[in-house]
Amino acid sequence: MKQKSWVNKKPDLVFIGDLHGQIKKLNNLLEDINFDVTNAQSLVSSTKLVFIGDLIDNAPSSDVDHVALLTKVKQLIDNGFAYCLMGNHEFNAIGWATKHPETAQWLRPHNVNNTKQHQGFLDSVIEGSEVHHYWVTWFKSLPLYLDFGGIRAIHACWQQASVDQLAQYLNKDKQLKAECFLNAFDKSTELYQLIETLLKGPEITLPVGYSFQDKTGIKRTQIRSKWWLSKAQTYRDIAQVQPEVIDDIPNIDLPVNQTPELLELPVIVGHYTFNGVPSTLSNKVACVDYNEAQEENPLVAYYWQQETELTNKHFLYKAEQVK
Repeated sequence: MKQKSWVNKKPDLVFIGDLHGQIKKLNNLLEDINFDVTNAQSLVSSTKLVFIGDLIDNAPSSDVDHVALLTKVKQLIDNGFAYCLMGNHEFNAIGWATKHPETAQWLRPHNVNNTKQHQGFLDSVIEGSEVHHYWVTWFKSLPLYLDFGGIRAIHACWQQASVDQLAQYLNKDKQLKAECFLNAFDKSTELYQLIETLLKGPEITLPVGYSFQDKTGIKRTQIRSKWWLSKAQTYRDIAQVQPEVIDDIPNIDLPVNQTPELLELPVIVGHYTFNGVPSTLSNKVACVDYNEAQEENPLVAYYWQQETELTNKHFLYKAEQVK
């Protein structure tokens, strides 16, 4: 691993980025950090793992084994060694496998793009099988966020107002209540919008007359926001878009109600498929998703030792794999 000295310091938590079926990368990470469930002298005595979600889907490779990965993660959780959040891919898998009781339509449409994204998982579990049903049921049990007192974790965005609104739809373990899943996929509901924000990231509508083309050529009038930049002042500051279109985003002031909030506690997220050397997004936010779905990219993790401000020194990854 890139960092060498931290192993003897026994961190409280190790947050692990989006795995997308990459079982070999997980096994290598656990070996590198000496997290051995058969050895009480290893990190298992002091440290818990936190999987940030998106265990499934995306680019297939020779090292992808969805069932093996899910089985390992679930065993770690069941034996008290780990936690796992719901990512947008687990959420989507639930919708893919669930029909609306009145319309008989799938909650997540089985269109070409959704099929392409999900096919690797479906092939692994054999769509419609008992194994498929088993894992979809397990996905429903995953919490939407975790609050450890000194640090929080959520798949894509910590927006306090949205987290507060979400509370009515969750049980005591932060899992979505069973009766709420239909509304969670209904675009007309508050719950749908909350899930979109917290599991995929908030969007901001550009001022009238402004737009940009995304990488597929589609005209967009909304931008994903860098919600972690508490000092962002303009639409361009806050735009989470491809570098080649940033000049299309207006460099004009954000409305007061769109400026990011100042976070009280550190937050770890995944989801954003960054590239390059891992670094914090702010002193309160770190992302551990560095496109691990691609076979050639490293699995990134972050270890926490009660610090109130996050640091680049606590990222874990294979330095030789960083481009």
